[in-house]
Formats: sequence, structure tokens, C-alpha cells
Amino acid sequence: MDALALYIHVPFCQHKCIYCDFFSTTRTALLPRYLEALQQEIAHYRRHPFFAGKTLTSIYWGGGTPSLIPPEQIHALLGEIRSGWEITPSAEITLEANPGALDCAHLAGYRQAGINRLSLGIQSFHDRELALLTRIHSAAGAMEALTAARAVGFTNLSLDLIFGLPGQYLSDYKASLSQALAFGPEHLSLYGLTIEAGTPLAQAVAGGRLHPCDEELEREMFLAGKRMAEAAGYQHYEISNYARPGCEARHNQHYWAGAPYLGLGPAAHSFAGGERFWNGRDLEGYIDAWEQDEPAVAGRERIGREEEKSEALLLGLRRRRGIDLELWRERFGEELLERGGRAIARLGGLLHDHPPFSAAPGAELLTLNGQELALTESGVLLYDMVCQELCAGLCA
Repeated sequence: MDALALYIHVPFCQHKCIYCDFFSTTRTALLPRYLEALQQEIAHYRRHPFFAGKTLTSIYWGGGTPSLIPPEQIHALLGEIRSGWEITPSAEITLEANPGALDCAHLAGYRQAGINRLSLGIQSFHDRELALLTRIHSAAGAMEALTAARAVGFTNLSLDLIFGLPGQYLSDYKASLSQALAFGPEHLSLYGLTIEAGTPLAQAVAGGRLHPCDEELEREMFLAGKRMAEAAGYQHYEISNYARPGCEARHNQHYWAGAPYLGLGPAAHSFAGGERFWNGRDLEGYIDAWEQDEPAVAGRERIGREEEKSEALLLGLRRRRGIDLELWRERFGEELLERGGRAIARLGGLLHDHPPFSAAPGAELLTLNGQELALTESGVLLYDMVCQELCAGLCA
């Protein structure tokens, strides 16, 4: 099967959160023109030489706040997509939703439209922390949205929580996670807060109005979250993601495997045939281009061999399953362990047949299980450093 993942960026929010660096706007009056442009873009790529005839295994509506689009519009757009591509019967079709911008009465409509997975940006079950993040929902509103989603039949729910907030206590993060686990979602994304340059959060930190979380406390939060999720039956399958068996996010796994994907909407990225291309971070520019039936592509780049190796390393080590050494050999014509031997030695060598993402007996950061090279728990905590060291050894 010639599989393809489809991402659709919905760049609208009722309010821009203090920490968010994703492209979005509060100019919701442009939503009708955006939807018309999106239909044009779908029609264009249905005829594209590379993308025509592909089979969609996942569709992901991200943002922004996709739940600002009414169910009938989602239904119509999925109809446009189906008219040009086959969608596998088991395809994962995800809609991101902000509990504060989700009309619970619309949930049944999203299910009827074809959405079979809901990703809810909960972030915290403490109103004080939600206010700090300038989220527009309350803890009670989050529970209302979750309860309503189950009531209309959603059996695949993903919840996002953020840890490492300024002034956050370990006990408060554990309490939020306990509440999430008590609800029993199929998937959890547990993210450490990143202070992105240019955001109001970064400005508040630079001005001394907020103070970043201590690194050691953030590490404790990560480990506490991991222990709690695993004790509740979730598998830690990617650095920030946990799932019940069989409920791993198919869309993200498509990315991590380096498979082709198509991104629609402003600021969306695509990868196909060894080339990456992207739309500009400009909503009106995107709309104007498609109103003139012109692709809104802002840039392209060919992926060179060394960059391809670097990305394969970065993406592979994010996953519990790690890097398949046989596939690496077939793809790059080299032995990873031999080429990266010196770097691996500098990183403390290899454990053998030790479960990935689990605590090592010593300070080992890497483990080899059969033909799969993966991180230990300590390696996960030092992911950036491990990747930098290995890239220096493999991509020189």
C-alpha cells in the first residue's frame, strides 16, 4: 500500500496562549475564506503527480483550534478528501480540540462526520495553572468536555498535559495526572513546557515576571509522570507519549518513521520524494494564493544524505522501539554501530537486551535489543546530548 498521512492546519484560536509558538490568529472572520482556500488546495494535491492515487492511513486536524470549525464543514471537507484519495477503513482521523472552544453539542456531529479520535488540550486540572498559561477553559470545563466526548461515543481520546510550569509544584502536576488517569483516556501526551523565543511567556521570563522551572524539578516531574502512567497500564512508546496497547498515535508514528506526508493550510509542512516543502506563515497570503489558483508554497529543500541520516537518528531515538539496524544498513549502506562506535563509547557504551526507556543498572544511555538500538531511561533524559554526540559521529 502506498500510504500517506495528511495533516490539515487550522490557524484559528479564540485566544492566543502565552506559551504558544504555533502559527495561529484570532481573526476568525477569515474562516469562511480559509475553508474555500483549503478546498482549492485539496483539489490541487488530488492531481499532484506524487500524491495522486495514494492511500490515506491517517488524517490529523491540528492547530490552532480545529474545533472552531463546525461539524458540517468538517464533513464536507472529508468528503472532498474522499473524492480524491482512498481512506483505509482503519484510518485514524483526529481532531484537536480546546475544551474552552468546544461546543459539546457539536461532539456528536464530529463523530458523524467521520472523526474517530479526539485530542483534547487539557494542559492542567488546576485553575491557577490554566490561568498562568492563559488557557480559556477551567478544570471543570475540561471534565465537562471529556465526559461529553465519552457520552457521544468517542472511544479513542488523547489528553495533553504540560509540566515544568513557572511556580508549579510536583504535587500539583501529579494531582493533574492522577485526574487524567482516573478518567482513563486511551492516549496521553505529557510535555515539558518549552519557552519559545518571541512568545509572551519568553518576554515575561526575560523581564523577571516569571521564573523558569528548576531543571531538577522538571526531571522529577518527567519521571513521576512516567512511573504513574506505566503503573496505570500505559506504555511509554515515545519520549512524550503514552498509550494503552494498540492506541499509539498512528499519525505521529508515520512522521517518526520518515514516511511521506502532506500538509495543508498555512504554515503546514510536507515531505515527499526526498523533498520537504512548506506553506508560509501568512493566512491572508495563503488565501490570496489559492483564490488565484496558485499553490501557497513558500519554500522547498532537498534532503541531503547527511541530513537524512541525522533526521533518521533524531526520529528513531524518540521512539521506544528505537532504530532498526538492518533497515539503517539497507537505507544508508553502513553499519551504524561500527560507524558510530567511538561516539557510543563516549556515551558509556551499550547495554544488551535491556528494556528500552527503562532504568539502567549504571549510567548507560543506550541499549541494544536484537537489531534495535534505543535509549535507556537516562538516555531519554539526555536525549538532546545523545543525539548531538551520535550525529557528530555518524554524519561527519
